[in-house]
Amino acid sequence: MKKSERGPQYLAGKLDEPMLNYAEYYMSAGEKVLYSLLLFVAGALVGWAFYGGLFKVNGEATTATKISNLIVMAISGIIALKVFFKSVNTYLKEKRAAALSDQFRSLLDSINTSLSSGSTMNDAFINAPKALLNQYGEGAYIIKELDEIIVGIHNGLTLEAMLSDFAARSDNEDIQNFSNVVENCYRMGGDFKSVVRTTKDVISDKMAVSAEIATKVSSNKLQHNAMCIIPVVLVLMLKNMSSMFAENLATPIGVVATTITVGIVIGSYFWGKKIINIK
Repeated sequence: MKKSERGPQYLAGKLDEPMLNYAEYYMSAGEKVLYSLLLFVAGALVGWAFYGGLFKVNGEATTATKISNLIVMAISGIIALKVFFKSVNTYLKEKRAAALSDQFRSLLDSINTSLSSGSTMNDAFINAPKALLNQYGEGAYIIKELDEIIVGIHNGLTLEAMLSDFAARSDNEDIQNFSNVVENCYRMGGDFKSVVRTTKDVISDKMAVSAEIATKVSSNKLQHNAMCIIPVVLVLMLKNMSSMFAENLATPIGVVATTITVGIVIGSYFWGKKIINIK
């Protein structure tokens, strides 16, 4: 597969039903409309802030000024869509991955409780949805996966086969490791209760560390976002406060300087994201 190509949104599960491919995120129609509109409007406003007011005569807007404003806003909105749409998609994918990880940890809690009360591994998975429905609801990723696993068990497929299919699609290292350990336990014998408890503890520790990191860098993220917004705010304030400043920005040299500034701001945004994106 070429790097530019994306994997399918759904993969065939063990029951030949389309199941979610967590390695890829495809926005729904509503999400595409919402985020496209937000990005376009934000880009248009930034374009108007930096490039609005061209072709004025004696400080008064002309027909050319109004037309150029519309063109600038349209072009800026389209550029914002092209540049930032992928970042929004990545953010939504990471948000879904975090939700799946949290739900899987709750699943391990439920399984651990069932095993402690004497249930078998199969029964622990079959009874898990009852414990998780109130917490996450019918539409939760883990509920859908459990439904698939339970149907597979009832149709004669092994738990380890169903888990392996879920793990392969999950794009989650913890789920994949858990599936491998369960498969080894079935093959060579092992203490399922200990495996589940250890896996749950490891995931809980990782999530705690992630939460601590997120807390420590939250102020840096806020500063990063503020530093990217401040240039736009400053330009708007200065243009409103000083007609001479606005006229200077509308000159060819001003347009070139503005373009360089916009490039620096966009580059700084992506560079800053890489710096504060601590895994």
